[in-house]
Amino acid sequence: MEAYTAVISLLRTLDQPYISKLFHGRTANALDSLRATAEYFHDVLEKASNKSGVDIEKIKSLEEEIRIVVSEAEDVVEMKISKIIKGDRWTFRILPHHDMLPVVEKMDTTKKQVMEILSHDADQILELTGASSMSDPMLSGHLKDDIVQGLDGDLEIIDKRLRGPTSYLDIVTISGMGGIGKTTLAKKTYDHLQIRHHFDIFVWVTISQEFRYRNVLLEALHCISKQRVNVNTKDYDKMNDSELADLVQKSLKGPRYLVVVDDIWSRDVWDSISQIFPNRNNGSRVLLTTRETDVAIYANTSIHHKMNLLDLDNSWKLLRDKVFGLEHDHPPELEEIGKK
Repeated sequence: MEAYTAVISLLRTLDQPYISKLFHGRTANALDSLRATAEYFHDVLEKASNKSGVDIEKIKSLEEEIRIVVSEAEDVVEMKISKIIKGDRWTFRILPHHDMLPVVEKMDTTKKQVMEILSHDADQILELTGASSMSDPMLSGHLKDDIVQGLDGDLEIIDKRLRGPTSYLDIVTISGMGGIGKTTLAKKTYDHLQIRHHFDIFVWVTISQEFRYRNVLLEALHCISKQRVNVNTKDYDKMNDSELADLVQKSLKGPRYLVVVDDIWSRDVWDSISQIFPNRNNGSRVLLTTRETDVAIYANTSIHHKMNLLDLDNSWKLLRDKVFGLEHDHPPELEEIGKK
């Protein structure tokens, strides 16, 4: 598929090692947003091509649109790289992150269209947005296969916080640099058998930079609707944001819930969504991941969990298992260069 090829090309461009050296601040954040959306398209198209859970006919109408918007995104990124490498210093002044926003917005809009088409199959929309449901007590297959190294200690800390004796609503926060494994840790915690037995209802919402309040509410309701009979999902479109927020609150008031708020960037966003989580003094929890330490502290001033870089041993194990897989041994002659 041409769309799939275009997505692979964009991801390769964004993964070039010099990208992190050329772009900083909001421009780097915009590139992170592009990468996240491109990875979503990659998952959808790959599953469709492998006939593993996504009906290609459902997204065929958007395949060309995906190809166009992804190709445009790559053109914009390559243009910025070219100008910087050529020494056009004015690029830093005249072409700030704002010139990235239109293509970020287009990518986000197309993603929402794909999600809307797939939302008729609730299992697909939950799987592809990283959420799970009680009808499937463990996370979807591609999350089970995640290779994790050096997170056992972090997992134990978060597990104790989530299942602790505190009755009031506790906000448990995980902070750390991009790519350090915050989302992976949150997924492993969310999927942990003891966590599954401890809470009654589970919700996963992803925020990212392109915050859309309504989309967060809909994502939460898609999770809840798989576990509680509240309202026909077809009625969501008829409701305004206040009605959707009220429905989320009412759905969470009874059970002991765990809500994961993944990749939140600002205090304002937390202020916007924190009100939808009721405190019924029944041991419910919100698990929040963020790159911004000040956001973690703002959400819970008492304590936050900061993730550190992997040590050398676990870094080597992670690289080795990613390259050769858990079921295969690595060639001994590659160990020395691999560790370097």
